[in-house]
Amino acid sequence: MSLVQRSNPPSDVAPAGKYSHLSIVGQDTPVATFAGQIGATSTGTVPGSAAEQTRLVFTAIRALLDSQHAAPADLVKLTTYIVGRDNLPDFNAIRDEVYADWFPAGEFPPNTVLIVAGLAAPPLLVEIEGSFVCGRP
Repeated sequence: MSLVQRSNPPSDVAPAGKYSHLSIVGQDTPVATFAGQIGATSTGTVPGSAAEQTRLVFTAIRALLDSQHAAPADLVKLTTYIVGRDNLPDFNAIRDEVYADWFPAGEFPPNTVLIVAGLAAPPLLVEIEGSFVCGRP
């Protein structure tokens, strides 16, 4: 029996490859690690702007948190991938809007931001992976 529990919450877009959206480790205080969330709609459509994709990425992360009875305050660490430095201002603007709601006291999770040449598919501009402490039902 594995100590790692994997899942793909029904509220999230189906994995685009051979991976799970969540891996959960631990029993008393389980920690979930989530795969890179992309800016796609529930039908798989990818908007053309970094701003729209960023909003969808944070919506997907919130759905993962909700699926494990967790909240944004439970985020442990994020890693953000942005295609091209020119998309950074749009990402920052949407992230600031979301963070104002998620972290009103200004206590943000650690986040490494990487500027990359591309992601798994050409239309993708933003991807965020991370981990969080799971809540209790």
